[in-house]
Amino acid sequence: GEQFTEVGRDMEESEKAVKYLQDAGYDMLNCDNGTYDAWYWAHPPVYMPENCNLEDVEHIKQFVRIPVVCAGRMNPKTAAESIAAGRLDGAGFARQFLADQEWVTKMMEDREEEIRPCILCHNGCFNMCHYKGVPNDQELSDSLHLSRCAVNAETMQWDRHFIEKTKNPRRVYIIGGGIGGMEAARVLKLRGHDPVIYEKNNVLGGTFIPASAESYKGKLRELLAWYRRQMKELDVEVHLGKEIDSVEKFGDAPVIIATGSVPRVMKNIPGHERMIEACDYLNGRDVGERVVVIGGGLTGSEIAYELALQGKRPVIVEMKNDLVAQKGVCLANSSYLREWFELHEVPVYLETKLKEVKEHSVICTDKTGKEIEIPCDSVIGSVGYLPNPLERKGKNIYLVGDCEQVGNLRSVVWGAYETAMKIC
Repeated sequence: GEQFTEVGRDMEESEKAVKYLQDAGYDMLNCDNGTYDAWYWAHPPVYMPENCNLEDVEHIKQFVRIPVVCAGRMNPKTAAESIAAGRLDGAGFARQFLADQEWVTKMMEDREEEIRPCILCHNGCFNMCHYKGVPNDQELSDSLHLSRCAVNAETMQWDRHFIEKTKNPRRVYIIGGGIGGMEAARVLKLRGHDPVIYEKNNVLGGTFIPASAESYKGKLRELLAWYRRQMKELDVEVHLGKEIDSVEKFGDAPVIIATGSVPRVMKNIPGHERMIEACDYLNGRDVGERVVVIGGGLTGSEIAYELALQGKRPVIVEMKNDLVAQKGVCLANSSYLREWFELHEVPVYLETKLKEVKEHSVICTDKTGKEIEIPCDSVIGSVGYLPNPLERKGKNIYLVGDCEQVGNLRSVVWGAYETAMKIC
């Protein structure tokens, strides 16, 4: 309730609180942390640890007589142990139900590897997007339709996203075995088509492999494992290490292009060849102790966060007036990163442009034109990506994911689902 916001640690205060709750008709406490100024506690992004509210809620349990429930990125096994020990009465889960409505049944039947995991991205369920000078950059269509899911195109969109069996089974060729290619293959197979994936690398995943590489992105790696398992369970034909340079060999058969994007290269910057591209770093390229990250969007900020967690000394250089100043990134995610960098005193240069990359430093200019030299051992470039389609969209040729328009996981998954439904 509006009048009751905190349970006192003192027993006398607790007695008063309990009486207030009982008089007000409350039957239980559903607890998490946070305020509108620290919203990420109630909606923990992937950067926050599992069970981040549990210790505080177990403490509250000691002082009240009504049931106490904990929410906030709960691990179900940890929750069960706490409930069995009497330290908690219940646990609340929301986002995982959006990703997979059968996840509890699958757990009960020891089929956990079949659970499609929530990756805590907020791209579909509640992506209120905020950065400096923008109260909310969320599209109206998103604001009116919450509780959807980036990794499950069907959730809360049952009227437009549903599996419809084909009356004309066809062999469909998919160029690219990333998330977009695998989602398209999954839906095509469920509809009764015969999809075939060609992936130039020796493993499925595409750019989602580096995208899920940081230490805190275990949930993304779980999603990648889920997709790979789906390809095996559905018996999708997959050709690894096979690069396709033309679709002519497929004749008039439907072809889905899912070849992703390529990084922007700052060729106009002297010394740009010294920079390490973001995906190269995420794929294992070594960096030094002091690292300048050029680009403070989501990818650059997440890389800087990972570097700091490793004990390195990152510096972020961003030309816009705020970090993660882009659509489609929820306030719960972006505000956590901004505040974490401030708390841990990670240097951030906003409204600052890169001028030159030298051997042991970078030269930048601020909004007044003043030059700034930042010493460093390595420079990582994270300044965006450009679509890289193998072919243009045309008759029987469909584009999926970043090769059509660079977006996020939600745009890739939903777009692949919709494309697979168009082929009849």
